[in-house]
Amino acid sequence: MKIPWVIKEQTMVKHELLRQYIAPWMIILFNNQEKYKKQELLLYFDGFSGPGVYYIDNARTVTCPGSPIIVAEIANKHIMDKPGRKVTMFCIDSKKECVDMLREKLSDLNVYQQRWEVHHAKFDEKIHSILDEMEKGCLCDQPMFFFIDPLGYTGYPINTLKRILEYPRAELFINFMIYDIIRFCEQDKFEKRLSDQFGHEKFKGIKTIRNPEEKQSYIINLYCESLRELASAEYVMPFRVNTFGQKTRPRYYLIHVSKNLKALKVMKDTMGKVSDVSYRFEAVGLKTDQMSLFEDPGKIGLKDRIENFCITQYPNDVDYNVIEDWAYANTN
Repeated sequence: MKIPWVIKEQTMVKHELLRQYIAPWMIILFNNQEKYKKQELLLYFDGFSGPGVYYIDNARTVTCPGSPIIVAEIANKHIMDKPGRKVTMFCIDSKKECVDMLREKLSDLNVYQQRWEVHHAKFDEKIHSILDEMEKGCLCDQPMFFFIDPLGYTGYPINTLKRILEYPRAELFINFMIYDIIRFCEQDKFEKRLSDQFGHEKFKGIKTIRNPEEKQSYIINLYCESLRELASAEYVMPFRVNTFGQKTRPRYYLIHVSKNLKALKVMKDTMGKVSDVSYRFEAVGLKTDQMSLFEDPGKIGLKDRIENFCITQYPNDVDYNVIEDWAYANTN
């Protein structure tokens, strides 16, 4: 079977982030389930899964794994340590050649007879039927991780994300293609698709903005507000992917969404580990609610803000861990 395409460098970076994050995600949650004598079961969803394998360059002689294969290989290591563990995986892609290849690759890897399914469908059409099944099977209290990495800029409407985030232990990791979104949101014929993505039509306000960087700030702030207000997300952390030669106007952001501070901490720490010279990941300040730890403290008043937080919330004394948690959630 012919491998469809050569992987892009930015996709390799996203896959490395996934690899670095999903391993501690699995072990933390498996250990927690074991500690409280619960079923050791994790659910992974790959929204735009691809073929599972790519060529690394145009020579087309060496291959590398895609996101589902990366997760499957990590899952096998944890299941080998304790055979009673289960990692259920649902992969969705609209391209049949990708589905056929991935299904074959996962079948070869599935040595522990896990439930690993590959569906030929559009993500937003298939995910609801899968979630209906999860609800009937009383599995929606299990930890869930959704990797949403589309080739385009739509296909995962805010109403779908809202449903996912109704489950108490769901996490989302979204590739937000801001370059394309800005390009298309100024064209009237794409309004319906973008309205579904944002849950409203406030994105039209970008038409009055001329500065390119202000357009980026406007759109990423608006989308994160939608995740909080319309999808009921508690922790939303957008990471700007600064690519060599592109300064501070990237082609995409990676947005981590969860209801759990521990998940946010692990993701931010992972971003710090994986950043390198070519690609650097920066948590982005949203309006005035977040302030950077890496700018001049006198300039941004970070010290005053910490003092105000402590005095307002804890007038007598405050545990250091409380301040650290606050900083993870409220600063870059």
